[in-house]
Amino acid sequence: MISESFRDRSFTIDDPDARLRKPGALDEMLTTAGGAPQRIAKGTKVKVDTVKIVPAGADAIVIFVHALDAAGAPLGWTSANNLGGKFLSETVGRIDPAPGAGRFGPNAAWEKGSYLGQVALIQVVGAQRVLKQIAESTADDFLAMVAAARADGVAVGMNSGFRTYGKQKELYDGFKAKRPGFNPANPPGASNHQNGIAFDIDVGGGGSNATYVWLTRNATRFGFLRTVSREVWHWEYLPAKAAAARARGVFGTFM
Repeated sequence: MISESFRDRSFTIDDPDARLRKPGALDEMLTTAGGAPQRIAKGTKVKVDTVKIVPAGADAIVIFVHALDAAGAPLGWTSANNLGGKFLSETVGRIDPAPGAGRFGPNAAWEKGSYLGQVALIQVVGAQRVLKQIAESTADDFLAMVAAARADGVAVGMNSGFRTYGKQKELYDGFKAKRPGFNPANPPGASNHQNGIAFDIDVGGGGSNATYVWLTRNATRFGFLRTVSREVWHWEYLPAKAAAARARGVFGTFM
């Protein structure tokens, strides 16, 4: 399911201390009659049928999952951090435009300074345990790329996806004011993060970073390529350009 990717696959418990939580009080642990923590054994294959997302200050979140065994029997609630992959890049919901939503609302898409209209968004667990959004139109190929990288033992996580007008203004104002930690940013309404095709992916400094190397070899297969020479993290969903780049043996429009 595009909006809840966790429903379509199995996970492995990879933490030897994967403790179970109390339903309705997930900050509390389940214990045995003797007071010992109840756990799901490391190496157990599980399915996830429900998630709960709890704010953890600033933009951070804690994710709890309701785990089932291979036969579908409930095992209970535990932290998503106990799962292999730690739920990185799993989708956890859809955000539809509100009735009568305007040009500066959370689902408003912009391109080259012009308002395009409203788009449906998919929530994704990003890098640093922060929820990000991507346009629904890009979700299938993004998830296919994530799954292919995962099969090769490589994690692909986002630092930024779809941005609201307000968020782009915040980044642009910080860049113009030369505030610490603000990278170059386009004016609000003019960023491809606002029309749903731009993704900032967690690749460290590029170079030999495993995610970056994998993307340079494979991202074009899924319609993604680099478009900004000075930003190793910035990739865009442009299937036609990606196919042309792959045919030339490159992974960016500036090559």
